[in-house]
Amino acid sequence: MKQFMALLALAAASGLALAQASATGGTQAGAQKPATTESAGQTANGATQNAQTPAAPTGKHQPVAKTQEEYKAYQEAASKPDGPSTEAAADAFAQKFPDSELRGALYQRAMSLYQNANNADKVIEMGRKTLSVEPDNGPALVTVATFLANRTRETDLDRDERFAEAKKDAEKALELANTGDVVPAGTPPAQAGVYKDTLVSMAYAALGAIDFNNKNYSAAEQNLKKSVEPSQAQPDPISFYQLALTLQREGKNADALQATQKCVQVAAESPQVANVCKNLESYLQKLVNNPPATSAPAPASSSTPPPK
Repeated sequence: MKQFMALLALAAASGLALAQASATGGTQAGAQKPATTESAGQTANGATQNAQTPAAPTGKHQPVAKTQEEYKAYQEAASKPDGPSTEAAADAFAQKFPDSELRGALYQRAMSLYQNANNADKVIEMGRKTLSVEPDNGPALVTVATFLANRTRETDLDRDERFAEAKKDAEKALELANTGDVVPAGTPPAQAGVYKDTLVSMAYAALGAIDFNNKNYSAAEQNLKKSVEPSQAQPDPISFYQLALTLQREGKNADALQATQKCVQVAAESPQVANVCKNLESYLQKLVNNPPATSAPAPASSSTPPPK
């Protein structure tokens, strides 16, 4: 999975702080990292219990448990090792604690585990469940947007609805990032900028993918360029690859070649990604050296593979 995920989707690194308020008023802090990835897609990977005193809230509201029973049930559910068991535990937890703020964290973890297992349909489903509890959950917004943008096909009967949902989620993530309401409470200042910039990059990449699939190449170019703009986010080679395809469709072969070269550069630690970019680079180099009368589209084998 890790090797293939490096070929596809998301680039995000985020942290979500979880706090537990006991029945007697004491507090304990737990931390979950919902968005860790190899190169492209990232979301919750686990929960660990931290120090007794939670970090001072410096961002969006910190989910809390109202009782020791609720928090222990959350910990047990969060310890499940795979997507199906975590999903089942999250559903059981949500049924037992229908008003718990920690439901979203469990569904976010299930989303991550399904992503690790390359189960795209379940990634989207768990992302939607996360958002039903936490509508402003940045990692869930950009994850659902990215998977919908890249997994939707011409022949899908609900194609327009899927793209509309992806666009709505991506634009909401951008809105939250611009207002500063996306960084979780307790995130260290040094990581807050990385968190925000990564979500912004992912959101623009999703919008670019939607535009590309709708053959709106001019808009795709603008969004994908925003996705790869220098920032505190780790560069995503797939965004450079998608940008190269977009520029090639516009007949801007020299610019597309530069994008593939950048893709190869930032994919140095992901051989499969680098190979895909090198193949497109070789094709574009031929077009630049021997431009045809009418620029032909890149070979079908060079198209961006969908997230799994």
